[in-house]
Amino acid sequence: MSLLSVTPAEGITVTEEDLSVIAGNYGYEFKGNEKAEFTTLLAATCNAMQFVSEMDDYQPEPDFTITPRENIYFPMKEDNVDNAWAYRFDLWHKSPPSTLLRDKSVCIKDNICVAGVPCLIGTDMMSGWVPKMDATIVARILDAGGIIKGKAVCENLSTSAASFTAATGPVDNPYAKGYSAGGSSSGTANLVAKGEVDLGIGADQGGSIRIPASLCGLVGFKATFGLVPYTGCVSNEATIDYVGPITRTVMDNAMLLEAIAGVDGLDDRQRAGTPFLGQVPRYSQILLDTRDSGIKSLRIGLLKEGLSSKIMDTGVESKFRAAVKVLEDLGAVVQEISIPMHEIAPAIFGAASKQGGVMGRTGRASGRRQVMLPDLYEKMLPVTAKSIEKMSVVNKNALFAGEFCWQKFPHVYAKSINLCRKLTETYDEALKNFDVLIMPTTITPADPLPLPTDSAVMKMSKTIGKLDNTCPFNATGHPALAIPIGFVPSKADASIKVPASMQIVGKHWDEVTCLKVGFAWENAVAWKDF
Repeated sequence: MSLLSVTPAEGITVTEEDLSVIAGNYGYEFKGNEKAEFTTLLAATCNAMQFVSEMDDYQPEPDFTITPRENIYFPMKEDNVDNAWAYRFDLWHKSPPSTLLRDKSVCIKDNICVAGVPCLIGTDMMSGWVPKMDATIVARILDAGGIIKGKAVCENLSTSAASFTAATGPVDNPYAKGYSAGGSSSGTANLVAKGEVDLGIGADQGGSIRIPASLCGLVGFKATFGLVPYTGCVSNEATIDYVGPITRTVMDNAMLLEAIAGVDGLDDRQRAGTPFLGQVPRYSQILLDTRDSGIKSLRIGLLKEGLSSKIMDTGVESKFRAAVKVLEDLGAVVQEISIPMHEIAPAIFGAASKQGGVMGRTGRASGRRQVMLPDLYEKMLPVTAKSIEKMSVVNKNALFAGEFCWQKFPHVYAKSINLCRKLTETYDEALKNFDVLIMPTTITPADPLPLPTDSAVMKMSKTIGKLDNTCPFNATGHPALAIPIGFVPSKADASIKVPASMQIVGKHWDEVTCLKVGFAWENAVAWKDF
């Protein structure tokens, strides 16, 4: 990179010791007069950095006169018994241009920006971050007539498949007190399941919409990569970022997806094929129009490797196979298919998410052309021993593992991205013969929450069996819909019954077929009695 000047500006101070620390990280020893010369050049480089640092940021800001936000407060325990609310407020559009979500109450996962409302991201390693912007999906919900009632708790830095890591306390499963609600969109799932709101928004970097939906008896949809803009949502690793609906019914899910989908001109995740706003399918109307024809003759591939894990819960498998029989009774043609690469997909995803995630969480993500959130990084960075102390065990592990892997396996992130493409093409090949693929969403049911005194290894074990079938489709970008299919006994106590779930995976941009399958199933069966 060239310089605009080789002379440091007034007030810029860089010492030879500063440079030695950088070079020492690489084991480099300066020769001759190199140290002095490169110290001068380093100081000159800081001219532009200091200049940009002092400039005003540039983020889209909402019109508070049209979309007022009132009654903002942090909920007390007596009004928040399951620790599911992060912040409460009332937010609506005075003259919404659409009535699609008219008078529907909504909660938003607390890694999503709402201007003027504190955002916790499930952590106390920093405080006082009040976003300046509304996420695109927030603006779209308001435009559709939705009423946002507050922010729902997310797991610590939005990184856990079990609901014990948020700084505000563990989130309980709505069907089993003391059991996990799943993560990281734990608060959203709890609130929607209990009926405290009509609709919810979650975010998904490995299953964080579908896992809570699975464990809480809800419908959760991770749509095709890029369909729903991620603008204004806190990112871990941009290649696996998704945001989407968590609802009690497939029809509600279709309506909410319709309201938030489509190009926003800001999110560079939105690739070729993403519909513009006027081109977004009318998902809910399509479901009504095709309700009578249903799924007769639809080709459904039952993924063999989605049930082949040694830790596959027998209750979940039995319930899933019974749910498959319902699809057959509805006229679908179900056939088992083997995709051996599915079994190693979590390893490929893990390499990308571990190394990419640590870059995102430490403010080093680059190569993006989107709305960034420097006001968050100003609060959260640099990462120090004090801030690490306030991380959950899941985030400490992610930090340590991510940094170590960059040192030990510096080439693997790039290779994992290439292998994600190979994985995508593998599922695409299978989907040439099927309309959708199906498998259990989570291969184990909700677990009891760990005790605060449990070891790090014990706490991490609470996430096992949750991402096996969800994370592959974060890596590949395929749409994946979770629907509830009944209750199963908890592994810890057979007298405790918790929800089970089926995942429906479709072709890129074919959300409609996933929704049709889910809609047909839920209209044929009362899932709580199944």
